[in-house]
Amino acid sequence: MILRLSLFFIFFLVGGVLNDNIGWKGFISDSIEEFHDIPLTWEEGSKVPNWLSGTYVRNGPARLKFESPRRHMNSWLDGFAKLHSFKFIGDQVLFSGKMLEPPNYLASVEAGELVPQRTLNKFANPEDEWTLWEKLQIAWKQITGTAFDTNNPAVWRIGDKSIENGIYMAVTDAPVPVQFNISDLSTVGLPRPSTYPFALSGCAHYMRELNTDNTLSFMRKKKFSGKPYVEVQRYHPHQTFENPEVITTFIPQKFSYVHSFSITDEFAIFFFYPVVLNSKKLFTGDFHTYELIEWVDEQDTEIFVVDLATGAVQNFTTDPVYSAHHVNAYRSSEDELIVDLCPTPFENMRDYLVLDNMLNPPMESNWISTNQDLEFLRFSINLSDGKVERNFFPNPTESRWVNQFDFPVINEKYRGKNYCYVFGVTAFDYSRIALVKKNICNPAEDKVWYQENHYASEMWFFESPDSKSEDDGILLSIMFDGEVEKSYLLLLDALTFKTIARAYLPHHIPWSAHGMFFPEADFSNSWNKQEILDTVEMNQKFEKEL
Repeated sequence: MILRLSLFFIFFLVGGVLNDNIGWKGFISDSIEEFHDIPLTWEEGSKVPNWLSGTYVRNGPARLKFESPRRHMNSWLDGFAKLHSFKFIGDQVLFSGKMLEPPNYLASVEAGELVPQRTLNKFANPEDEWTLWEKLQIAWKQITGTAFDTNNPAVWRIGDKSIENGIYMAVTDAPVPVQFNISDLSTVGLPRPSTYPFALSGCAHYMRELNTDNTLSFMRKKKFSGKPYVEVQRYHPHQTFENPEVITTFIPQKFSYVHSFSITDEFAIFFFYPVVLNSKKLFTGDFHTYELIEWVDEQDTEIFVVDLATGAVQNFTTDPVYSAHHVNAYRSSEDELIVDLCPTPFENMRDYLVLDNMLNPPMESNWISTNQDLEFLRFSINLSDGKVERNFFPNPTESRWVNQFDFPVINEKYRGKNYCYVFGVTAFDYSRIALVKKNICNPAEDKVWYQENHYASEMWFFESPDSKSEDDGILLSIMFDGEVEKSYLLLLDALTFKTIARAYLPHHIPWSAHGMFFPEADFSNSWNKQEILDTVEMNQKFEKEL
């Protein structure tokens, strides 16, 4: 198949879209097959840079049900995690996929039914809810740190920057990650935080401390007495998950649900929103985490700015807002700190991925966005006088797509610095999904990539080795072609935002949230390149015969 760029990318700035939602339900479907190191075949005409090297790992839900007719999970985000990896050596790519195998998953497979554990959402059928005895079992798992191990949103590495000694983890907002082997995606175990003080929650979006290989993170913790507090952590490469350096602690007014944070070279910045998980209702709420989400009226958003060198904490407040994903932050002057967020309705965490909602998008768009028209937002924090201002970004192209994106990624070289470009995903009515290039410095150059019945996911930015600008590089996204119901690997030129390469995958990758590139996971020395080339050539001949 010849890559026809003129047909493949479409820039939508204004106007309507009528979408048949072709293949959408196939995109939201279980996919539990295991496979390893399958060579991919790029479409004819693809232009893949020869400098790509390393492994991109994608993490997302892939299994919601077992053999039993009851206790099928009610939210896609509750699905048990599957990892997919793409091992790059220039234009050659090996594709693998394997389910994570934490204890609750293995026990559920053996039982043929979901075993007692915490879930995010309640069951669709009230008759399926946990019995009193099962809730007591979950309570015990809660104490031992095994109540929730469906770590499907994201991945990270602590430890040494090497295949052999890196600690690769599937992570979520729960305090216990799932460690996996970057080579074959097999599950290694569950690293645990220290036994005491008790870890109440963890971090889904770790950050790399600038100009180091350290990891920055946070946990909510609780002692036998006193209020829950936040522990800001630093992992040096020689440290394991159990023993991070504690930079500082602070006590917010409320037990906010926090999914991410920002950093600069000096600070870590946390937003504590008037959105809480009411832990007092945990047992009576049948251990369904997102059913406990509440908005706290007449409460501001607290902002905590942590000095990474001294541990000193400054506290600010701003009007109520909620955001799952920070974009970036930087110090614009001696007195001013800039923080950019993607706001979203707090109810989305509970309601947006409920299967009845997700599987039935409207045929004709109502233009209801994922974030219900909340736009990309900038906060300016005056470190001297404590004032916090918020501003929206202009939209001179009058595009409905460009200011309502989520799943933001940037050129990581500009993390914590003044930057111009952010790449995100905008979704209307679930299935109208576009990729967005937002130019903060010159919004007149905003760009959008959209194709009907093609369903996009979060991008990843690879900077060109000899880059001449911030956006000089390649963008990767995992797409789903609804018309043929196949996933494919998409590469865009980040400068032009046009397609340069596409490779259809032999196995389906369901809707997922996040991925991470690990440049140190370079397997080029262990590959039989000629064997791979022979396999690719054989696949190409087979496709032409078909």
